[in-house]
Amino acid sequence: MAPTGKGLRRQGRFAGVGRRSFRIAGMAMAGGALLTTAASGVAGAATKNATTGTFKVAVVAPFTGATANFGVLLSNPCRAATALINKAGGVLGKTLGCLPVNNYGDPADAVPSLQKAFATDKTIVMAEGFDSTTAATTIPLVERQKIPFFTTNGLTTYDKQKNPYFYRMSPSDNQNGAAYSVAAAHLHYKKVAIIYANNIGASGNIPGTNAAAKNMKLKITSNLTIPGDQSSYSSTVERVVAGKPQALIFYADSQTTATFLSNYSQLTNGKLPPFVTAESNILPTFVTALQKVAPTSYITKDIYFVGQTMTKTQPAFTNFSSAMKAIGAPGGAINGVVSSIFTGINIMALAADMAHSTTGTVYNKDILKVVSGGSGAVVVHDYTEGLAALNKHKAIKYVGTGGPIKFDKSHNFVGSWGVSHITTAGTPTQVFTIPGTKVLANA
Repeated sequence: MAPTGKGLRRQGRFAGVGRRSFRIAGMAMAGGALLTTAASGVAGAATKNATTGTFKVAVVAPFTGATANFGVLLSNPCRAATALINKAGGVLGKTLGCLPVNNYGDPADAVPSLQKAFATDKTIVMAEGFDSTTAATTIPLVERQKIPFFTTNGLTTYDKQKNPYFYRMSPSDNQNGAAYSVAAAHLHYKKVAIIYANNIGASGNIPGTNAAAKNMKLKITSNLTIPGDQSSYSSTVERVVAGKPQALIFYADSQTTATFLSNYSQLTNGKLPPFVTAESNILPTFVTALQKVAPTSYITKDIYFVGQTMTKTQPAFTNFSSAMKAIGAPGGAINGVVSSIFTGINIMALAADMAHSTTGTVYNKDILKVVSGGSGAVVVHDYTEGLAALNKHKAIKYVGTGGPIKFDKSHNFVGSWGVSHITTAGTPTQVFTIPGTKVLANA
């Protein structure tokens, strides 16, 4: 059935913004099928939680249209976190649910949708989401409501910001882009070609990649932005091959990547260069796409995936991964950026318990206390531990999947980066880590 009215207008705006244009630390590049986790079932579960929860987390993301997978992606950590919070007794003894708020992937349509949610539901006490495409129009709205929120947007404008209710535990695009060049230098490559898809989720990383490449003294043989999902990139590949790069820094979805590498292989008699790409491509669909054009040994040994690191020995990681698996989230969704939302919801819930209030203006000041602790603070790694300590009138220090959390004055926190290979099953195996200080110094 052809869309009409506002639906048609939204479809047109999706086309204008471009598919996979969201920045969820590169999640836009991850492909789509496995992120859905039976998309209708996930959305239904989120809605059910919303109707039964006394308090709610607004999940501000696209839930319809070409980019609806992002709504599922951001719902997963909310569903996982609230399930454990409610199992522990809820927030102030009341259940916490997830309320999907559709931003349609469009900055204009997102505004009335979020305004309606705030006007009709007075149980929203925290929020998460706010992708790069719609952050500029939706973040001011949640700020006016004085509701704390955790975002995954990568806009550099928020590296230095003064909104007291804003929190971000994922890198901005500049920082994320810099990590690719730092990783390439760590691998001792001297000449690299930089190729990005032409959407917000990918191209926003270009300035950071270029800056770090210069600082790390990498020679850039090609620096190109390409359209996604084309049938051929032969002419572009010819230019790249002519520069004789030792490695590619390449950021695009699995289909674009597979086509590009296929063209590359045809021009080089099957020889492919090492490849540095986004952590978001750690999915079985990526392996499946590339196995059609490249040997398995290349896919598992010569491709390096860069993203926020998680320490698997941290109790918080065990808690996070188990909670995500319990709701049926795919393995590729168990990563640093999704963890930042899961952790953020736990932190906000504990802050509300600490303040004995779900009013944003009251419990917001306790969010920093939850992660900073203090003298004699009990180190906790999940909501259950934190609530138990608070019930004993003890100070707490929440340690996340990547270790201790320390927000800067702008309420941003960036940890270390991990560089991984991928298995044939589409799961990561970490090769080395990059200190966050090194990335930030070169961004």
